[in-house]
Amino acid sequence: MFGPPLMSPSLQVVTGMITPAILILAAGSLVTSTLVRIGRIVDNIRALMNRGMRMRRDGNDEAVRIIDQMLEVLLQRNDLARRALLGYYASISLFLLGSLVIALTLLFHSPLAYLGPLIVIVGGGFLFAASAALVFEVNLSSGSVRQEVQWYRMRAFDPPAEHGEKVSEAQTPPG
Repeated sequence: MFGPPLMSPSLQVVTGMITPAILILAAGSLVTSTLVRIGRIVDNIRALMNRGMRMRRDGNDEAVRIIDQMLEVLLQRNDLARRALLGYYASISLFLLGSLVIALTLLFHSPLAYLGPLIVIVGGGFLFAASAALVFEVNLSSGSVRQEVQWYRMRAFDPPAEHGEKVSEAQTPPG
């Protein structure tokens, strides 16, 4: 009397496939935002390389050293975002596979019914790991922005002659 309601096989298949489908949509959204982040990182790398070439031409070795440090941070951010992207793609693949396995085990009344949900759970693990990599990338981004502002305030990117003049003007007491 209080047992599980009887469903038609086709309804069982559709019901079993809903969770993986929702997870696929979520992971797809994360892929989109991660691709945007990677695009911005690449744009920043290219802009810094151009700026570094100008600084090198102007003889501002200190600015070139700082730009090299900034480029290293951007490369680390790019690696983290790339790992996240790979994790999201892997999770989407596992969610798709899990969804198919769920459908097939329900349609063919297979004793391996646990396999589909297990694959979806593994996909969830990949989704979690990828999101964790992106959290590290965001933290690295935030820290590098603070460092860049500090360098700007120190006038590290001014041409060497202007940099020296401004520093000496700031150190000379008025009077």
